[in-house]
Amino acid sequence: MARYTLDELASKISGAKIENCADPKKVFAESVSPVSPGTPNSISFLANKKMLSDAKKTASSIVLTTSEFSKELEVPCLVVDKPDLILAQVLDLIYPPHQFGSKIEENAYVHPSAKIGKNCYIGNFASVSENAVIGDNTILEDGVRIGRGTKIGEGSHLGPNTVIHHEVIIGKRFRSHGNATIGGDGFRFVFANGKHNKIPQVGTVIVGDDVEIGSNSAIDRGGLENTVIGDGCKFDNLVHIGHNCVLGKNVVIAGYTGVAGSTTIGDNVTIGGGCGLADHISIPSGTIVGGGTSVRNTITKPDIYVGWDYGLTFPEFQKLRVNIKNVVNFQKWARRIKGIESKLGISSED
Repeated sequence: MARYTLDELASKISGAKIENCADPKKVFAESVSPVSPGTPNSISFLANKKMLSDAKKTASSIVLTTSEFSKELEVPCLVVDKPDLILAQVLDLIYPPHQFGSKIEENAYVHPSAKIGKNCYIGNFASVSENAVIGDNTILEDGVRIGRGTKIGEGSHLGPNTVIHHEVIIGKRFRSHGNATIGGDGFRFVFANGKHNKIPQVGTVIVGDDVEIGSNSAIDRGGLENTVIGDGCKFDNLVHIGHNCVLGKNVVIAGYTGVAGSTTIGDNVTIGGGCGLADHISIPSGTIVGGGTSVRNTITKPDIYVGWDYGLTFPEFQKLRVNIKNVVNFQKWARRIKGIESKLGISSED
């Protein structure tokens, strides 16, 4: 951890101002803590009015907040427009990330035909196969495997034991966490002659810029067409994207969610944890799918969708959907009936 005075922090964050402090050179932070209860010699952040009462009692030495909230506090404040965003800068200052440096460890393997950019780190027991291209300033942690002909964009960081299969194309500033896999075969078999016969998957995966995937997540390569992940997508741990899926920009998917093959997801879609999306469907841009939801059919308009699994067979589930729709419409029918009775002079008990 590093230690900064309030004055030093303000000088390192563009547009930051200091409030409620007579001498910012004597107030310092050497850690970041929650605003409640707070910790002496630490900085906390306040971006939500719900936490304002806690911030007024905080034990922290500095509060990172907006100009509006700083006026209601007595504690020294580092004032910015978006404290939740600037928090990332503060964390990097006080908890500097490990610097891997430019090095290929002795236990790493790099094929002679592979191209390694400037200032790259390749960790122990990592391997880079033939004709692979690794962009500048990229980190491959221990045990990473890069398949033949794969391209990794500059500024990327692949966590331990990440596996990128052959001929995958990944954009700039990609980030993966431990044991993630991209480009493995899609799940396609044909049952014939008493067994499941594997169908070769000859497409690949194309990943845009600024994509991050969590630990133990998997993105399958396409069957005939490519699996595509748009710029800015963020996946939690244990997310699975099936073959031939096409995702737009800035799609966020929480953990334990599976997207079956050949599904198309638009831009700026948010999918909660534990969701299951069926194959060959479309999700329009701007849609929110609540945690634990099963999406079995194409969504025609962006909205917030929630649902659950009754443990029914598919025909039973289809009947249930009809019944739920009838129940939802019942109140409308009841109002219409009451209106007709009123016009006819018929009195009825509720």
